[in-house]
Amino acid sequence: MRALRHFVVEVPKTHSDKLKLGDKEIYIDTRFNEFDHRVCHGTVISPPELLDTGVSKGDTLFFHHHVTTNKSLSLGDDMYVVIYDEDHPQCSHAIAYRNSKGELNMLSGWVFVNPIAEGTPDSVSDSGIIYELGTNKEENRTASVFMPNEELKSQGVNVGDVVGFDKDSDYKMKLDDGSIVYRMRVADIAYAFAD
Repeated sequence: MRALRHFVVEVPKTHSDKLKLGDKEIYIDTRFNEFDHRVCHGTVISPPELLDTGVSKGDTLFFHHHVTTNKSLSLGDDMYVVIYDEDHPQCSHAIAYRNSKGELNMLSGWVFVNPIAEGTPDSVSDSGIIYELGTNKEENRTASVFMPNEELKSQGVNVGDVVGFDKDSDYKMKLDDGSIVYRMRVADIAYAFAD
C-alpha cells in the first residue's frame, strides 16, 4: 500500500486494557473513562509519498485520539489513515513520530509540553504540613516544553522553557514509552516566560 498525502499506520490494539501492579497484570474495562485508555500511536506502514515528512516505514507515528474511533479512517486489518496537513495543524491528525534511532520529532504545528503539577505548596512546615495550596486549574495554564517544533524554536522557545497556553488546549496524550504529555498547537501557546 502506498499513501500519497496522508499516513497509513497499523494499530493492533486501539485501547490499553491492561495495568501492571507489581508482578501482577489486571485487565481494565475500557468502556469506563474510554478516552484515557485510547492508544494514540502506531507503526507506519506507509508515509505520504508526495510529501517530505522525514518519516519512514516502521517509525512510530503519534496521532489524534479520534483516528482509531473514526470508522471512515479504518482500512481494516488494524490499519488506519492518519490525515496529514503540514500547513494547517488544526486539520492534521499526525502529531509527531519516533524514528528507528528513538528520536522524537514533531510534525506540522504541534508541540509536546509537560504539565506543571497543580497544587504546588506555598508554605510547608518542617513536619510536612502544607499551609496553602494553589489548586485552581483556571489559574494554572502553564507547562514546560517537552518537545518543540521548528516554529517554536524560531521564536526562542526551547526544551524546558515554561509557557502559558490558551484555555482547553491541553490534551493529555500517552506516548509509547508510557510518559504523559500534553499535545497542543504552537498557536495555542500564548506566552513564554523570559529568564
